[in-house]
Amino acid sequence: MEQNSQEPQINWYAVKVLFESIHFGNPLPDKVDEHYYDNNEKLFEESVILVKATTIEQALKIAEEQAKQSEHEYLNTYNQLVKWQLVSILHAFELNDHELKNGTEIYSRFIHARKEDSVKDVITRYYPEALDKKEEPVN
Repeated sequence: MEQNSQEPQINWYAVKVLFESIHFGNPLPDKVDEHYYDNNEKLFEESVILVKATTIEQALKIAEEQAKQSEHEYLNTYNQLVKWQLVSILHAFELNDHELKNGTEIYSRFIHARKEDSVKDVITRYYPEALDKKEEPVN
């Protein structure tokens, strides 16, 4: 009996990951300026990693390995140790195009909103960084 020896198809995936910036120690008092934020805030980075894999599960595994390799630490301007750590693999998206070129969509998601939500409500909730600095967020 002849076996099907067709190789699995390799696809591109965009995998969204989340890093957290963890600060250790107190800032040097003479270095604190208007750019210093207090320790009551946390800083996260959302990143989209491009991965080639045969399955979404493999893409998630590869993205996690790559993201962990991106973890790093350094001393900031205020002489605090800053560690960037992977905290979550958020989502994977299989790209429809096998060839990357200008205009290739590398990530997409659907956002479910209430019927009464305006576009500004959605932007405020999901993309507050896109608001004009003069605009106040909608609560």
